Amino acid sequence: MRITDIEVHLICPPYCDFNALQLARYHGAWIQRRAIYVVHTDDGLEGLGESIGHGPDVDVLREKYIATSPFDWLNDESNLAMNMACYDLMGKKLGLPAWKLIGPQYRAWIPVAAWTVAQQPQAMAEEVRQAAAKGYHWIKYHVDEMQDVIAQTEAMQQAAAPYFKVHYDFNANSNYYTMRPILNELLKFPIAGRFEDVVLGTDEDAYRMLREQCPLPIIGHHVPREAMSKRYVDGTMAGHAPIGNAVKDAAVAERMNMPLMYQQTGGTINQAFLAHEVAVFKMARIDHVNGCHLWSDDVVKEKMPVVDGSVAVPNGPGLGVELDREKLARWTDTSPVDKGRFLIRIRSAGGPTAYVRHDPEPAGSADNLRFHERLHGQSIPGRPASYANPLTSEFWDAKKDPKHFEDLWQATADGPMWKEER
Repeated sequence: MRITDIEVHLICPPYCDFNALQLARYHGAWIQRRAIYVVHTDDGLEGLGESIGHGPDVDVLREKYIATSPFDWLNDESNLAMNMACYDLMGKKLGLPAWKLIGPQYRAWIPVAAWTVAQQPQAMAEEVRQAAAKGYHWIKYHVDEMQDVIAQTEAMQQAAAPYFKVHYDFNANSNYYTMRPILNELLKFPIAGRFEDVVLGTDEDAYRMLREQCPLPIIGHHVPREAMSKRYVDGTMAGHAPIGNAVKDAAVAERMNMPLMYQQTGGTINQAFLAHEVAVFKMARIDHVNGCHLWSDDVVKEKMPVVDGSVAVPNGPGLGVELDREKLARWTDTSPVDKGRFLIRIRSAGGPTAYVRHDPEPAGSADNLRFHERLHGQSIPGRPASYANPLTSEFWDAKKDPKHFEDLWQATADGPMWKEER
């Protein structure tokens, strides 16, 4: 079996309505767009893969993969989307589910978590309600330095069922003395479940002290691999890892007897591949994230519903999902959410209100996860960012007061402005 051609289709299926505008204004179109890979072989099989963003250089892909066998790419460490397609093809060729090409199965269902972006407290409460309605027991989000995580948690707690938990990702950019009181406050809420990247990944002493003082798990993502061997985290997260890297992380985690989670981004094709991986990784016990719940439609015929916080590992050959060509055509070359004109309004209790324009897709940007980083180095008055300041940050547009918005839009043309407001 040899690869004969690679199709790449750029799609932009719609987000779910309730938070579509928030996602678009926070991240831009980058994560709404996806590239669907359809890899053909000389025996008539098709393998499926996907990635997010604007898609790959197809000529480079073809030069690398055409005339090779999918079996040449077992445990490949270079391209996650092509991993999916090759394991799909190998499984279809042998009549086996993809997990059988990775290792023995430890679980037939994998635990999963929803994912979202930081928002105002009541919007976070709605995220919890929506995630629970879809069958999730966990939601993960990147805590934003320009939001009040305590206020967010109070709102989420009021909306949550007793079983529901939050996974907080603190972005690995703080220190022990800032984070200890914040964790102490969050521990008062039953909904608090685990904390990721609480301090700088290289601050081993801070991690050890926080672990001694915190009864909830502390997970490391942006930490060196020896964090597992030195055991200064309670578990680790492997992000967007090609299969070869994922296997290595799983092996180290098993050797260290340390729980592990995987995080990827994509739709059902990605979710299926993630399920096959996690099915065989013994220590992959922490709820895994892929974000497929963000879109209201997809391009495969199968669905992977979340049942009691988990999804079933597909049993069919390969990935166990089949391309729906009609839906693929429907969502090809469609447009992302229209973000419209908007400002970020940052209100501080006892301080000024700041207004600033924001481009979620600046040139050269690779990670637009946080307000503070995304304000392009502009000086914003008020308290230093600390996650728990009494701040309310929101996307603000012309709907409620068009004239006021227009005045502020003109005033922020050259940078942020601030004013005293009640």
